[in-house]
Amino acid sequence: MNLHLRSILSSKENSDFSRGFILAVSLITLFFACLPLFTVNCIQGHDIDYHLLRIEALKTGILNGLPFLRVNMLFFGGEGYASSMFYPDFLLYIPALLRAAGVGINLSFHIFVGFCIIAAFISMYFSVYYITGRSTSALIAATAYTLCQYHIDDIYTRAAVGEYTAFIFLPLVAAGLFDLSEKDFKNPGLLIAGMSGVLLCHTLSTVFCIILCVFYVLINFRSFTGKPAKLLRLMAAALLTLLLTAFYWLPFLEQIRTTEFKYKIAKFDVGYEKLLLREIFENKVGRMGIALILLVFAALLIRHAGDRLIRFADLALAAGLIFMLCTTGFFPWKRLERYVMSVQFPWRLFIMACLLLSVAAGIYIEKAAGERKKLAVIAVLAVMAVSAVCNINRTEEGYYSYSDDYYDVTEYTCTVIGGEWLPITVEKRGKLGRYSGYAFDDKGQKREVVRSRNTLTVDAGGSEYLDVPFVYYLGYAAKDEEGKPLMLDGSGDNGRIRVYTSGTESAFIYYQGTLLQKAADIMSLITLITVAAVLIRGKCKRGFRQ
Repeated sequence: MNLHLRSILSSKENSDFSRGFILAVSLITLFFACLPLFTVNCIQGHDIDYHLLRIEALKTGILNGLPFLRVNMLFFGGEGYASSMFYPDFLLYIPALLRAAGVGINLSFHIFVGFCIIAAFISMYFSVYYITGRSTSALIAATAYTLCQYHIDDIYTRAAVGEYTAFIFLPLVAAGLFDLSEKDFKNPGLLIAGMSGVLLCHTLSTVFCIILCVFYVLINFRSFTGKPAKLLRLMAAALLTLLLTAFYWLPFLEQIRTTEFKYKIAKFDVGYEKLLLREIFENKVGRMGIALILLVFAALLIRHAGDRLIRFADLALAAGLIFMLCTTGFFPWKRLERYVMSVQFPWRLFIMACLLLSVAAGIYIEKAAGERKKLAVIAVLAVMAVSAVCNINRTEEGYYSYSDDYYDVTEYTCTVIGGEWLPITVEKRGKLGRYSGYAFDDKGQKREVVRSRNTLTVDAGGSEYLDVPFVYYLGYAAKDEEGKPLMLDGSGDNGRIRVYTSGTESAFIYYQGTLLQKAADIMSLITLITVAAVLIRGKCKRGFRQ
C-alpha cells in the first residue's frame, strides 16, 4: 500500500506535532479504551459465553491437529456445531493459539480484545493519513473512532466480537474508496484488504460495506469516463477479494443451499427494534450517543470552502447520516421485514455511521483548526474520553473468572445464542449434549461410542441403522471396519446423523468435508500465494532500481 510508519512519522506535515505528542495522544486514547481490561477476571457481555466457546473449540481443534475443521466438535458435548462454517474465525485464532500455548481463558481473551482496539486505532490513523496526508486529521479520526459509544458498547456490553473485529478493517474500505475516486485506484490493495478483512470478521457488516461501495461508485461514476483501465482494476479487485475469501463464503453458500437451518424459520420483529430519532443520541446500548455527532457538527459550523478532501468528507457525512437515520422509522423496516430480518437490530447500522462520521470529523476539524491543531486534538481527546468513561461506567455486565476447564462441563458447551445454524430437524435443542456418549439403534437401544479427535466409533452389529451423536451437516462420512463407505443422512432423531450399517460390525463416522470445501481452500491458498509472490517481486524490483 506504499504507506510506511517511518515515512508518516517523519513527514514534513508532522512538524506541527512531535512524535512524542502523537504517541502520547495514542496511548491516552488506548488507555481509556482498554480500561476494563486491566483485571485478572474476564470482562462480560451479552454474547461472551458463545465467543469464548468458539475460541475453546478452535483450541481443541489445534491441539488435535485439526485447526481448520468447519464443524467444531466441542459444542453440545461433542455432538458438534458448524460455528466455523457460518461465523468467520479469522482473528479468533489469536486467542485460540494463546489458549493452546497454555494461557488462561481470561488473559488470552483480554489480550485479544486489546489487540482489536489497538488495531482499530492504527487502521483508522493510517487510513485517514492516506486520505489527507495530515497527522492532525488522522489522529482526530482515530481517537473519535476508537472511543465512540457504539464501539465501546460492542466490546464491553454486547461482546459483539464479529462487529468489533470488523472495526479494524472498515477504515481500509474508506481509504480504498477515496483511492478509487481521487487517486485513479493506484492502490487497489486498500479496498481488497478492507473488504476481505470485513468479510472474514462479520458477514453483516460486509453487506453494509457492499451497499456503501455500490452507491459510492454510482455517485463517482463520471470518474471512470474515458478510463477503462480503472474500471478493469475495480473489477479485478472485486474478483481478487472473492478468490481470497472463497474458503469462507463458498462452503457457507453450499451448506445453506443443501440443508434447511433454523435461521430460515426464526421470526424476529425487526420493525419493533427501530429507534425514535431522539433515541439515537441516548447513552444506552445500541445507540450512537452524542459525542461523535457533536464533533462533526461543531466543525461544520466553521466549515471551509470545498476541495477534494472536503468533498469526500461531505460524502462521508451524508452517508453516515443516512446510515444513522435508517436505524429509525425513516426506513420502512416493518414493510421490508421479510428481506431485512437477518439484520435483527436496525441499530447495527451505527457501525457504518461510526466509520463515516469519524472520517468526516477528522477532515473537518483539521480544516477548521487552522494553526490550533494541537488544541483541536486535545479537545477531541477530552470529549471522547469523557464519553468512553461514561459508557464504561454505565455497563452492568461485570466480570467473571473462567477456569481453564470451564468448557469441560457439557452444559457450558451448549451456549450458541439463537442456534440459527442448527438444522431444522433439531426439534429439541435442550436435548443436545444429554446423550452425547451414546448412539441409538433401530430398536431404540443405547450403544456406547468412542470419540477420538474427529472420529466417532460405535459397535454396529445386529442393527439396520444407528442414530449417532453428531448433528448432521453436509460433509460427514462413515465407513465400516474394512474401510468401505456407509450411507448416511440427516434423518436421525433430533437432527442426528443416521448411519445405515448394512450388517457391518463397527462404524466409524467423521467429518471429512466436501469437494467444494477443498476446492475453495485450494483456490484461496493459490490466490494468496500468487498475491504474495507478486508483491515480493515488485518490492525486489523497486529495491534493485534504487
